[in-house]
Amino acid sequence: MSAPEYRAPESLDDALSIKRKFGADARVIAGGTDLILRMRDKVFSPKVLIDLRRLSLATISCHAGEMHLGAYLTLSQILASAEIVAVFPALVEACRPFAGPPIRNLATLGGNIVNASPAADLVPPLIAYDASVALVSSSANRVLPLLEFFAGPGKTVMKPDEILTEIRVPLPPPDTAATFTKLGQRQSMAISIVNLSTRLTLNEARRVSDVRIVLGSVAPTAMRALAAEAILRGKELSNDQLELAAKVASSEISPISDVRSSKDYRRRMTEVLVRRALMAAWDELRGMGCDD
Repeated sequence: MSAPEYRAPESLDDALSIKRKFGADARVIAGGTDLILRMRDKVFSPKVLIDLRRLSLATISCHAGEMHLGAYLTLSQILASAEIVAVFPALVEACRPFAGPPIRNLATLGGNIVNASPAADLVPPLIAYDASVALVSSSANRVLPLLEFFAGPGKTVMKPDEILTEIRVPLPPPDTAATFTKLGQRQSMAISIVNLSTRLTLNEARRVSDVRIVLGSVAPTAMRALAAEAILRGKELSNDQLELAAKVASSEISPISDVRSSKDYRRRMTEVLVRRALMAAWDELRGMGCDD
């Protein structure tokens, strides 16, 4: 098969016109750290590659209580952003062990999302922060919660003529702590066996007003452990409650066995890691003076 045609449009309208014309035969290329490998393995055989580097899609801005992150932001740019480090520490922690510096200089936020891997490390913290994605086409724009973006391993609800342009993340309320945890066969340069993010927010009565427990690599898509969250919501935190929430979270997943791990190991480690992550978030809140 011949090599795909390469396009580097000067405007988003031009990019959308190409997408409308070629549909699923056109692929947006960002860092290319995953797409090139999939093309090599014949998973994708696009006729056209659309490079959006000439567009302004690597920006960081705040609007109406949300931080807007351009889909072309690289992981290195996220790590270097004082704004993101200050407001979304769990996302930053997900970027730190991601591959090595050369890959972090190329890999993009949007690429990690569109790839739709159940083990994508940036997805759990973004869902924990209630992120949404902006999808643009020539005929319409839409914004939907990131949790609703995934349809299965390697599959999304994005239409053939759409382009992901930005990720919108609400600014967390006061008295909030969030964590990211990854279990791999080594500390970096490894696909996650289990990854997860937790977020706890306390109200003035020191009860849990909001909670997220988001798990990756243990189901066909990243998922929220809703039953586990319900155990904590509205309650004063205690060791017993965190233990119970972790146990329930491990019962909500549907892991598989693969070359990296058995499903039983994933289930056991989910309970351990959720408990540790919740404890870490609670410790952070107590360090803020939120649970004196």
